[in-house]
Amino acid sequence: MSQPRVGVALWAVSLLSLSWIATAQAEAPASGWSEPYRLSSEAGRASEGYLVADQYGYVHAFWAETLFADEQTVLEYARFDGAAWSTPNEIHVAGRGIENVSPVVDQQGTLHIAWTEDVDGPAFYTHAPAYNSLSVQNWAPPRRIDLPAGVVRLQVDSNSIFHLLYINRGEELGVYYVRSEDYGTTWSEPAWLDPDIPLDYTPANLYFEIDENDGLHAVWDYGALVVDAPNLAQIRYAHSLDGGNTWSVPLTIDQIIPEIGHNLDAASPVMAVAGQSVHVVWAAGALPYRYHRVSTDAGQTWSAPQQIFGQLHGQAFDGLAVDRSGRVHFLGQIRYPQGIYHAYWDQGRWTPPTLIYMIAREGEEIGERIHAHSTHPVVRAGNQLVLTFTDPPADPNRRLFVMYHLLDDLGPLEPIPTQVPTGSLVPSPSSFPQRLTPTPTRTPQTPPIDSANQPVVRPGTSGGALTVGLAPAILLLAAVLAVRLVFWPRR
Repeated sequence: MSQPRVGVALWAVSLLSLSWIATAQAEAPASGWSEPYRLSSEAGRASEGYLVADQYGYVHAFWAETLFADEQTVLEYARFDGAAWSTPNEIHVAGRGIENVSPVVDQQGTLHIAWTEDVDGPAFYTHAPAYNSLSVQNWAPPRRIDLPAGVVRLQVDSNSIFHLLYINRGEELGVYYVRSEDYGTTWSEPAWLDPDIPLDYTPANLYFEIDENDGLHAVWDYGALVVDAPNLAQIRYAHSLDGGNTWSVPLTIDQIIPEIGHNLDAASPVMAVAGQSVHVVWAAGALPYRYHRVSTDAGQTWSAPQQIFGQLHGQAFDGLAVDRSGRVHFLGQIRYPQGIYHAYWDQGRWTPPTLIYMIAREGEEIGERIHAHSTHPVVRAGNQLVLTFTDPPADPNRRLFVMYHLLDDLGPLEPIPTQVPTGSLVPSPSSFPQRLTPTPTRTPQTPPIDSANQPVVRPGTSGGALTVGLAPAILLLAAVLAVRLVFWPRR
């Protein structure tokens, strides 16, 4: 037995062992999160994602893609069942650029979306059965809503009344509200929520939520229209606790205080409602640190602003979501290290933020990693976080990605069985599922997956799973070869 042969054998075993360990570590999702998966196609530049979860156990994702070939903008849609995404489908081709999409699922299981085209409208609305929404043929023809709306946010209450909040980009800038009691056929006269809007300012970052008692909650901030405008930045909140009939005078959640360096240059507030609690998180300060205020009585009284998450700062557009236990989950790209962080509000306090996706350490190049922006989460089945994010907004090849994570300390909500499709699948005002009781099947339907066009993605798995699974066998084979090299006599 020679020393060179022993050395070669040990080197082979060590190399294979290190290779397996490195592969397993590289493929293991951080903090139980799946690896990023690209939702958008290679044919166009994607917008941020717009998400809603339904009572059947699905997450519905919408986004716009501006096609490289002809600059057309298409509205894309895909659905997630907790284990796999459907193949994305084009459900609308816009004459002008799609500015935002607002999806909501009502208590009867109908999926509604509103969106705007161009910077000042008009708005559009359509709907489909949430359980049967994969084909464009199952969507109602889009209905035009003639509003000078740059951004729209839609909610549907327990009485099937539509509530639409929008930013007026026309002559009278501000936040406006309209409602419809006939499924979007006609709309009320607009109510102007902030007629005291500062001169030369426009609303931005509009959020609109509905609580368990059909109370309506809105938050937004202001951005200057001209360079030399006086610095009057502020974050405002308003609510209606009577179904939109009357609205509160806007409350200032935070405002710039130049004397102490308390800035709102990148405030971008986000809001979540859990029961009767309303949470607002935003960026403020000399550096854009995170601040938080909460109301436990449907927005009537509020806690003082509190800085959270220590010295983590930066602004790339955060998101909030609520799980089945009422915990509020924060997901945002902040630094350092720069990456996507997750924290949640539970029993009156925030947990320390956890880094779930590394972008770069301070002074480090990002390389092939995704410079995540616009982190938008939703909770599926009460206990699975689904998160979309994009490349930076200015990226000419902007892509949309998704990650997900199971909250293993909570059990899932029992999905409602889906109804059996009958007759025409295209809803119309006369056949709109107004308050009908669904006819349940014995088991929920699974969305069809086109495996030829898109890989099936499973939580907590990735392309390296096969390598990791085969690794013990590879190591055993290497060990056998090493023993043979060392001990088997030459002939």
